[in-house]
Amino acid sequence: MIRFFQLGFFIGLIFWSISISWVYEAINFYGAGSLLSFFMTALIICYLSLYFGLFGIAIKYFEKSKLKILILPSIFFILEWVRSWMLSGFPGQNLGILFDHFWGLLPIIGVAGTSFIIILVICILVEKLRMVYKVPISSILILLLLFGPGHYQNGGSEKLRVSVVQPLSNDIYLLKEITNKTDTDIVVWPESVSWYNEDIFNGIEEKTIIGGFFRKDGENTYGSIINNRTQHVYDKRNLVPFGEFQPFGDLLRPLSNFFNIPDSSLSQGSYDQDKSDWSGVVCWEIVFNNTFVNRVKGTEYIVHISNDSWYGDSMPELHLKHARARAVESNKWVVRSTTDGISQIISPRKGESSEKINKGEAGYISHEITLNKNDTWYVRMGDLPLLAFSFITLLITLIIDFRKKYES
Repeated sequence: MIRFFQLGFFIGLIFWSISISWVYEAINFYGAGSLLSFFMTALIICYLSLYFGLFGIAIKYFEKSKLKILILPSIFFILEWVRSWMLSGFPGQNLGILFDHFWGLLPIIGVAGTSFIIILVICILVEKLRMVYKVPISSILILLLLFGPGHYQNGGSEKLRVSVVQPLSNDIYLLKEITNKTDTDIVVWPESVSWYNEDIFNGIEEKTIIGGFFRKDGENTYGSIINNRTQHVYDKRNLVPFGEFQPFGDLLRPLSNFFNIPDSSLSQGSYDQDKSDWSGVVCWEIVFNNTFVNRVKGTEYIVHISNDSWYGDSMPELHLKHARARAVESNKWVVRSTTDGISQIISPRKGESSEKINKGEAGYISHEITLNKNDTWYVRMGDLPLLAFSFITLLITLIIDFRKKYES
């Protein structure tokens, strides 16, 4: 059992070292220094690798189970789900998001469900099953991943032309200058460009601005997306530990003081917020399945704003990939504006997205999108069906195992 944990943990170390190298850049951005940044990153990698180690234990423990083909994908799914909320959550790198050719089932089961199917296919292929069962079942699942509805979705009929601005910095005068060059009535600004004040929009032609601002509400401070015309607001719910809120209260505040981390006392937005025709997700909220599904349900398009400047060079590409996956999951356009890249107006369908504004480039993009208020199965149901299935499968397997041991 220990050997299987060690093997899983080792594989996790390799996987996470490659996947989240940007964490080092993010920590070091605040001046923690190379040595401490490396130590903190290594700690996070070791923590995440524990989930691979636990999966290794599951492989050994259930190796003789008759339900092994189902129990292992179920445990993998549960472990990814736990990782998505434990210690504020670290859901970003699901197995199902790695290969966009396998996004055929995203509108039905989402990224996490795709992880389940990938593990299920592997289990079917390595299990000692008759070829008459193994080949057709695994082939059907692979074909669904490769050619499922996620690759062939239809869009809405109503159209809207929008622009996104990428200013490189939070210079309001530069934002205004670029905004006045756009040829659309709706312009999206990136995350947290300033404190919200209606005077900010003086000198801007008749345009609707949807952008990221800090705002005060009594004693609370929020990172929000605000529409300057309708005053509609989305408050960020999934805050970044240390960067936006202090985990464990004042216990770790000296750590933030050492890092010189600003804005570490934001308030958490409520789970249920009033909706507009658009839905807003701020920064890494887009990787939280529950938040995403709750926000986009019943809306026509998605506004995703972020400031990826403190994540180094590798994270923006991964963040963009998450936005692309969410477009396919929801069958809704994602209008994505970032401070210094990568910004894009993203279609759920191949070949329809706008060009990108690459990292380190200033400018804007204008593009026509289609509006779609109809929700996919995944947006309606989220991870709940597979989560229930996985826990029931685990429970049945444990009961069967317990009865066998009791009878013997």
